[in-house]
Amino acid sequence: MVEKRNKQTPRKKQQSVTGRTAISVEMWRYHLMWAVVLLCFIALVGRAFYVQIINKDFLQNKANAKILRTETLKAMRGVIYDRHGVPLAISTPIMKIVIDPRDYFDNKKLFEETTAELAKDPNNRKLKRQLPDKNLSLDELADAVGMDRAELKRKMNERPRSRYLVLKKEVPPQQAELIMKRDFQGVYTEKNYKRYYPQPQPNSQIIGLTNSEGMGIEGLEMQLNERLSGVDGAQQIVRDKKGNRVKDPEIVKEVESGENITLSIDSRLQYIMYRELTAAGVANNARSATAIAVDVKTGEILAMTSWPSYNPNDKKGVLNKDAMRNRGAIDSFEPGSTMKPMTVAMALESGKYTANTVVNTTPGSMRVGNHTIRDTHNYGPLTLGGIIQKSSNVGVAKIALSLPYETLPTFYQRLGFGQRSAVKFPGESAGLILPKSKWNVSEVATMAYGYGLNATVLQLADAYAMIANKGVKMPLSLYKLEEKPKGEQMVDPKIADQVLLMMEAVTLPGGTARQANIPGYRVAGKTGTAHKLRADRKGYSTSEYRALFAGVAPVSDPRLAMIVVVENPTGQYYGGLVAAPVFARVMQESLRLMNVPLDKPLDTPKIQ
Repeated sequence: MVEKRNKQTPRKKQQSVTGRTAISVEMWRYHLMWAVVLLCFIALVGRAFYVQIINKDFLQNKANAKILRTETLKAMRGVIYDRHGVPLAISTPIMKIVIDPRDYFDNKKLFEETTAELAKDPNNRKLKRQLPDKNLSLDELADAVGMDRAELKRKMNERPRSRYLVLKKEVPPQQAELIMKRDFQGVYTEKNYKRYYPQPQPNSQIIGLTNSEGMGIEGLEMQLNERLSGVDGAQQIVRDKKGNRVKDPEIVKEVESGENITLSIDSRLQYIMYRELTAAGVANNARSATAIAVDVKTGEILAMTSWPSYNPNDKKGVLNKDAMRNRGAIDSFEPGSTMKPMTVAMALESGKYTANTVVNTTPGSMRVGNHTIRDTHNYGPLTLGGIIQKSSNVGVAKIALSLPYETLPTFYQRLGFGQRSAVKFPGESAGLILPKSKWNVSEVATMAYGYGLNATVLQLADAYAMIANKGVKMPLSLYKLEEKPKGEQMVDPKIADQVLLMMEAVTLPGGTARQANIPGYRVAGKTGTAHKLRADRKGYSTSEYRALFAGVAPVSDPRLAMIVVVENPTGQYYGGLVAAPVFARVMQESLRLMNVPLDKPLDTPKIQ
């Protein structure tokens, strides 16, 4: 029994060790399994954290690229009004037809693949639901938008992954709506605005025009582009894979419409001025005719236009670049005898002359340097008023040369000649006053009667408005003013009044501009007939002239200053015969429309 026990004891020990080893292995497997599970869990959590937190923008953008489209909402361009609220430039809604080539080709591929699968299993409802239901015919699309079929296919195949291809611009909303009803794949519209000018020719050279993208490229449209343009908005559209909208657009950026601008221009006066310039230009077979009217009390430009002009509503009209120029601001020229009142004002200001001072112009010519200054007649002794009335070159030359040479050009510069006006119109010329080193006897003598310097119509209007406003210069403005600006006293009021009365004699019997008379109104002014420089700039032409008239009315209480310039008239070419009648017709209707009181009897004998 003892031996049996001894033999069995070791056997029991072996079984015990074997049991513990098995349990250890099982526990190790147990822990390993949970470690693997835990690691997988941590990996899943980490991946979820990476996807949803760290890399969420990338994935969101990928998703959005499939279902979201951001569209620009074009801002409406501001309206340009005249001083009475009449629109001169407005924007009308116009549509642009656009296609998404990538969307089109993706859905076309899906259609072809789904159709092939359906051929194998015609009753598969799931495949039928996946089938794109929009119009995939490019031929029908080309016909609808008025494109060549081959050209549309070529453009699409050249840019298969593009998201934006313009099919047609400037489509009327009604026509765009009909196209969209045909439900073409990937086709949508963008709302834009087309600029329209209700009174084109009279105003186009001031207002200018915009390009096909709505950006100002000429005139005030260009100068005020930032103010007129406004700020575009944006909206997001959610679409399904077939291109259908699944909810209403969401505005992500509000549209800010452009600013409305009110000009100083009176469209009634502008029309009258353009009509008369056109008639005069055609009647005299002239190259061009330009005029400007300024309110002398405020400096507001009430009318400024030129013939020939152009129609910015017609794309063919913009081919004539010469007609697009605002000649009143851009062109500079020798103003001729219209500068003589300024020379006389300078003489009175010097203290050496009075209104009754007599200047002997006999024998009607004088030698200065290497050339001769001539009058049309020998006028003999003339007062300062007589010099203006008869337009004596000899008289003003003698006055200018009797004073230090710098007196006259310095006076002109003080009045604003040789520098841009307060208007600052795009491309405006500053004119030209020769530098001080050139102020010699010949230059000063010729400057006295308007040669040897260049001026613009704006500068002349500025100077004549100053004389009419008792010597106070008001800054010229193309914008309607809410309150009267502060002017600058350039000339003594007594001197300005004296010069104004001298200019009135020009329109009376014995003057050079009797055709500038207006029934019921006293008119003051000055004619100008200037020889034009030859093309080679070597001397002056004997066949080309510039006819001018600068005037003010009514003399008793001046309201308007007006300049008329006719370039290259044929036949008669004197300012008093060509430009003065235009002044009279435009000024008469302007004063009537402005309800300016008469300042002389209407029964004035008619001039023969």
